Parts: sequence; structure tokens; C-alpha cells
Amino acid sequence: MTCEDSCLESDSDDECRLTTRRLVLRQARLEDAPAIAAFANDLQVAQMTSRIPHPYGLNDARTFLCQAEDELIVAITAQGDGAFLGLCSLEAAGAPGTAELGYWIGRPHWGRGYATEAAQAAIDYGFAVLELSAIEVRCRVINTGSRRVIQKCGFGYVGTGMSTSLAAGRVASETYRMDRRTWQSLKNWSTPR
Repeated sequence: MTCEDSCLESDSDDECRLTTRRLVLRQARLEDAPAIAAFANDLQVAQMTSRIPHPYGLNDARTFLCQAEDELIVAITAQGDGAFLGLCSLEAAGAPGTAELGYWIGRPHWGRGYATEAAQAAIDYGFAVLELSAIEVRCRVINTGSRRVIQKCGFGYVGTGMSTSLAAGRVASETYRMDRRTWQSLKNWSTPR
């Protein structure tokens, strides 16, 4: 699942770009590693994810970017100045046609709605372009900010269980799911008539 396979919009370098009202989501690249490492090395960011260890350095970011397979990883950047804000991903998971959504925003940018805006763009891309049948997402039960993002996007609650966080160990988590029909309904409801 790569952005090169199909793109909503391309620039002169044929790089995949998803544009929202305030953001540009573009293919993450090695040049992003210093910014990724700076934000991901924050324990408050790392402990809310499953795949970010703590501490997290430049070599961790480079390895992550180079080893991503069956995954679309986009840098969340601000329109205008292109400031790096975080990452968003869709990773093949479980049944064929299903992906897991992941996202994180650097702490200086929390509370501004960037995660919701980026997640909605990734969801639309997953269903409209990648033709996924379902998207799943998990969050720690104590992560109220991420839960709000998930609910704003329209995911349905599946259940509570345990998952592994490289920074926090075994943690209680909630799983949410959206299928293609739900996404289509949400898109139809939000379309002005």
C-alpha cells in the first residue's frame, strides 16, 4: 500500500499529496527524520502509540521510514510554511482489504484539530483511492484526545482489550472500526443538498 500506486494529487516530483483546508499530507521521506525524532522522543507522544519506543532518536526515525512495508506513511505538514506536525499512516491489517489507521501529532501542535483533519483525509484516501473495505483504529483507554478524533471521524466502537506499546508496555486499549458503507453514508450526510 504505497502512495505511488495511486494519488489524489501530484506535484512536479510525482509525490503523493493529500490537501485539506489547513494541511498537506505528503509521502514521508528521509529528510523528515530529524523532525520525526524531535517530536517522537517526547514521552507524552510515545506512550500513546504502539510503535514508538522511548527514548527515540534520529536512527530510529530513519529505520522506521526505510522499513515500512505494506504501509502508507504521510507527513502531516502545515499549508503555507510546510512545517512538520506529525505522521499519519494506513497499514495493511487483518483481513484483506482492511487497514489500520495510525496518527500522532507533535505536542506543540496538540489541541488544534490537526489529527482529526489528517485522519479524515487518510480515511477518504483509503476508501476512495485504495478501495479498502474497512479501516480499524486503536487508542489507549486513557487517551481522551485520540478517542475524540476517532469519534469525530465516525468510527464505531468494537471493544476493549490489551495492546503493546513500545514505550509503555502492555496497556488497555479500545478498538474502533469503519466499513465502506458507513464511510459512504457519512460522506452522503455531509454533502450539501
